[in-house]
Amino acid sequence: MRAMNESHCLALPLTTAQRGLWVGQKIASAEASMNIAEAVEICGPVDAELFLRALRQFTREADATRVRIVEHGGLPRQIVREEYESDFPYFDLSLEADPRAAAERWMQAELAKPVDFVHDPLWVGALFKLADDRYCWYQRAHHTIYDGYSGGMTVRRVSELYSAYVEGREPEPCGYGSLAALVESEAAYRGSERFQRDRAFWREQLAALPEAVTLARRRVRNNGGLRRARGLLDDAARTRLVEIARDCAVSLPQVLIALIAAYYHRATGAHDLVFGMPVTGRVNHALRSTPGMVANVVAIRLAMSPQMTMPELFAQVSRVVRQALRHQQYRYEDLRRDLGLVNPDQHLAWLGINIEPFDYGSFGGHRATGHNLHNGSAEDLTVFVYDRDDGEGLSFDLDANPTLYPAAELDEHRRRLMRLIESVSADPSLSLGAIDVLGEQERERLLRGWNDTDAPLPDSTALDQFEQQAARTPDAVAVIAGDTVLSYRELDESSTRLAHRLIAKGVRPGDIVAIALPRDQVLIAALLAVWKAGAAYLPLDPEAPAERIALTLDDAAPSLLLTTANFAEAFAGRTLPLLFAHEQDEAYEIDVDAALPRARFDATAYLIYTSGSTGRPKGVQVTQRNLGNFLLATQRLFAPTAADRFLAQTTVAFDIACFELFLPLSVGARIVVTTAEVVRNPLALARLIAEHALNFVQATPSLWRMLLANPELRLDGVHALSTGEALPPELAQRLVAAAARVTNLYGPTETTVWASAIEITAADLADGAPPPIGKPLSNTRAYVLDTTLSPVPTGSVGELYIGGACVAKGYLGRDDLTAERFIADPFADPLSAADARLYRTGDLARWRDDGIIEYLGRADQQVKIRGHRVELGEIETHLRAEETVAEVAVALHTDAAGHALLAAYLVPATGLSLDSDGLRRRLAAKLPDHMVPSVYVELAALPLTPSGKLDRKALAPPERNRQAVYAAPRSEIERKLVALWQQIFGLERVGIHDNFFELGGDSLTAAELVAAFPQHFGSELSLGALFDGSTIAGLAAYLEHSGGENDPLGALLSLRPTDRERPLFCIHPVTGFSWSYAGMLRHLDETLPVYALQSRGLRGGGALPGSIEEIAADYIAQMRRIQPQGPYRLLGWSLGGLIGHAIAAQLQQVGERIELLAMMDSYPFVADAHDAQSEAQQAVAVLKFLGFHHRTRDNPPQDMRSLADLLCREYEVFSIPLVQEIMKADARLIENVTAVTRNNLMLARRYRPAPIETDVVFFNAGLKEHVDLDGLLHYHAAAWQPFIGGRIEIHDVDCHHQSMLEPRAAAHIGRVLRERLDSPPLPSPPPTPAALAVAYS
Repeated sequence: MRAMNESHCLALPLTTAQRGLWVGQKIASAEASMNIAEAVEICGPVDAELFLRALRQFTREADATRVRIVEHGGLPRQIVREEYESDFPYFDLSLEADPRAAAERWMQAELAKPVDFVHDPLWVGALFKLADDRYCWYQRAHHTIYDGYSGGMTVRRVSELYSAYVEGREPEPCGYGSLAALVESEAAYRGSERFQRDRAFWREQLAALPEAVTLARRRVRNNGGLRRARGLLDDAARTRLVEIARDCAVSLPQVLIALIAAYYHRATGAHDLVFGMPVTGRVNHALRSTPGMVANVVAIRLAMSPQMTMPELFAQVSRVVRQALRHQQYRYEDLRRDLGLVNPDQHLAWLGINIEPFDYGSFGGHRATGHNLHNGSAEDLTVFVYDRDDGEGLSFDLDANPTLYPAAELDEHRRRLMRLIESVSADPSLSLGAIDVLGEQERERLLRGWNDTDAPLPDSTALDQFEQQAARTPDAVAVIAGDTVLSYRELDESSTRLAHRLIAKGVRPGDIVAIALPRDQVLIAALLAVWKAGAAYLPLDPEAPAERIALTLDDAAPSLLLTTANFAEAFAGRTLPLLFAHEQDEAYEIDVDAALPRARFDATAYLIYTSGSTGRPKGVQVTQRNLGNFLLATQRLFAPTAADRFLAQTTVAFDIACFELFLPLSVGARIVVTTAEVVRNPLALARLIAEHALNFVQATPSLWRMLLANPELRLDGVHALSTGEALPPELAQRLVAAAARVTNLYGPTETTVWASAIEITAADLADGAPPPIGKPLSNTRAYVLDTTLSPVPTGSVGELYIGGACVAKGYLGRDDLTAERFIADPFADPLSAADARLYRTGDLARWRDDGIIEYLGRADQQVKIRGHRVELGEIETHLRAEETVAEVAVALHTDAAGHALLAAYLVPATGLSLDSDGLRRRLAAKLPDHMVPSVYVELAALPLTPSGKLDRKALAPPERNRQAVYAAPRSEIERKLVALWQQIFGLERVGIHDNFFELGGDSLTAAELVAAFPQHFGSELSLGALFDGSTIAGLAAYLEHSGGENDPLGALLSLRPTDRERPLFCIHPVTGFSWSYAGMLRHLDETLPVYALQSRGLRGGGALPGSIEEIAADYIAQMRRIQPQGPYRLLGWSLGGLIGHAIAAQLQQVGERIELLAMMDSYPFVADAHDAQSEAQQAVAVLKFLGFHHRTRDNPPQDMRSLADLLCREYEVFSIPLVQEIMKADARLIENVTAVTRNNLMLARRYRPAPIETDVVFFNAGLKEHVDLDGLLHYHAAAWQPFIGGRIEIHDVDCHHQSMLEPRAAAHIGRVLRERLDSPPLPSPPPTPAALAVAYS
């Protein structure tokens, strides 16, 4: 019946505004709601029958109330029914214990119900009796058919109708326009000159648009939910704002907009502020007379500064808002597309302001008051102000996305906003920067409560504390360096002798002594000796570039260089006196009992040079008092004892070495010094940590990442310290899982090593956010300030300033720079600390609600691209979250044409390959176009400075590969997609890299594409897939991946299917999978076809092969489908090498030639060994070969089945995302893979190689232990010689057996294969003894 009725109904297209909301509803999360609703409270008796009659009459007058939305061919149409087909319920709740609460429960439940566009009414109403003289009318509409202005029209008209019925008269005609006229009006506007003028206005107004700001501390967004905080200003406060508006010649709404904008400015620091302002979009009487969805959002852009006064802001807001209203018809959706903001996470503005001045009048002479219930789900934050002019003042609603704003945080924004309004009401002449938005309680907390770190600081230098400890425990071990062990007495005596030699050489108190020494026990004695001579030390890294060392020495002008004869040549030609520290124990005529001058507490302890923005390094002068406070703070933080053992691995040119050396010496602990060579070797460093039972190890995140790559590293007894760089969340999680304790520390050199710290646990990292940097250390103060040096609100971003006893003296000889970076402390007590200073770190930070500081990156790491300021750290964070990326750095370069070029430098994750197109596509879904790198450079490792930090200057500018504007389709899928896009867009030519949205696609054309898709492709396409792969190439890749012929469990994988030359066939290891060969592709010639052979049985359902020879015959049949005739190219890893040998033997038997047989660490079993040994012994031999035997020492596998299970776990087969996806559809995959692995192991043990006449290229995994394989497995390449008639060309690869296809090893192997395939094969030599036939490269 309904379908028959619809045939007589008016069917209309959706307007632009409606389409956006319709698509938004279809792709929104379950929590999302696009309903708008309010409750109108009527203060007096109501005739319910007449009121419901008024509602029914209103539905006859307003087309929008009778609309349903249906789809035809995937496109939406709105059907205007002849009659409203639902009822208006009436509830008498007056006898309920709490009538108002009962009504609110019903309204909230109705509001939360999902809406069916086709079957549900999109506008509903209900009437509640709360008392004889108190009623409540509820109206709710879906935003697709109704806007806030329509809600006001509804209230006015229902009031008119009801009042007329009560008075017994006929209501006046409403004069409403039709919905059809509204649709026609929009179409006319879009084809008009006014449309073009409006478009030009907004493009000019929003040129060089700043990045949208938010008050949210979290980056995660979704489409769902609403959280609200409500504020009220009484009528007296409203009257005061009206007076201010009159005095400034502006309107009350403009004053309110300016006040909220001022708060946004103070909370974000934005000087170029853009926020959204909802408008009616109704520019003429016809539009203003038609209920429906016409509302729009305009962008209000304001220039803000702390010095601007409120009257100046009022005037600017008045001018900008008036201009915006003149152009309010131009759709927000169109403007986003014009500005290239086509991705879901790209907006002109996240913040909004909505002023709703409306008098609800009366119903039958009884006053009514409106209560907004819902404005639809919030994407971020919008402040609504309701001015009912009813004597109740102003109501403020802060409507926020609950995933971004916790309730307490949102309420704090409400409190501060109300405080700002009160402050301006009291003094409208205030400047923006002078308005107190904090209040005394928050100010006290920020300045003093969270900086309550005072602790007594004795006048005890680091040298004093060492000597006191040496007197207490003279025979305790102080330093271990290689085979040398020094007691505290020996270290004290050694440093004293060297101090006398320094004095004899002319060193005086206050001098600077440069030190360039190897990392051994003498280095520590030398540092102490300099202090005993009353001087300051200048540490130099002997491995640093000579030019850098020369600049440092020229600037510091030390009186002497303490070095060794080996390093002396590097300083030849300088007039600087030299002293060789390692000769100190020779006979010198010095009085070791003579008094030493010693360093004073206020003297400089050391001078460390850091890089400068101008390229000239600057020397930071740290005093003995600074260092003494550092020791006090770290003693209180870590509570070290004499039983502790510290690793000293940091160059002394990096101030973190102070922690490794002087903290343990102050408490009688032990220092284990290691060389730079050991630090660069994760295996050696792991052994050192275990050998000495070290329990304090500090490193930069870059170094921790390298250490954790070693599976043998054991940190279960280690307190791991991360410092020097921001600690990425995924690395923090790994570190917390591995170490006994983890502390994250922060501090620039200018604040004496560290200024803040926090011990982090797994619970701290549960939300995936970067770990914070903690609280200030003892006698240290931290302030997060704006550009006027005022504290920013809790949670707001500002620049971090550090004060207290940690602040260094300044930069040597750089008074101008010292004055710029070291400023007077405006918060210090002028009586007790008149000379207190703050160090301006240049780091962005914010306070958490619990007094913890979060680090947000460098303020000066911003770059500008296409007029946009970009924080490189943000791009790096997104890339680092990619599964295939282990490490990343992003840099800005300029190409030959002068264009800005963002380049991403990537280290792939272990065993995974990088897909730059995929990375680019996923980034484009999260970041604006100007933040998506143009070039992706794969590196084996990121360059590091000697101190272990990322060396950005070493990121060389990449070569940019430019693609043609047009690229033709390459496959049948791409050709079909091109034809479909040409049809939808009416274009003659579409290239595979054209972007759907840049071609003009919008929500409507997206729906059209989705609707047409099944008839072209026989399957459905989701809107999400279109957003993710918005180019022809991207969609084709998606379709091929989701439904193509390349079965990931098939016997033959097409890794690079081309027909340009003979292919390379890659053969799987024991697990049967060959996916990992994909990581080899980038290291081979791009024209080389590559196929991978995989084990039968991965999908189950058949008998497994009975021999290696049977596998070889099957694989030859697969190969000949691709290449019917030889010569053939074969590459096999582990078991794959045995199969490759068998393939070669069978092919030669039928006269085919083998061009290449390459083996990757493949070894045959000893003949008949399996008959003499048990399965348990054979399993252990395999584990020894693979290097896994240490992990199973206590519980080794007893048979091949257990071994197969273990290998699948060790190779993390079931952690591979694609395997996990397949497992969702095939629950037997684990069982199948285990069976394949077990069968392959059994066949390998039985395989007896046949002789073949060919050369072999053998890749030997060089990082293998020399273990006893119990005579079961040949463990050397020469074992193949009896079966190979040609040469065995051996290439050692710096990797373990199981990591041969990880990036670094794959690059080595790929390079050799590329050279081998590009040149003719070597002639086979005549038969020679085996020992002579093995050739090492």
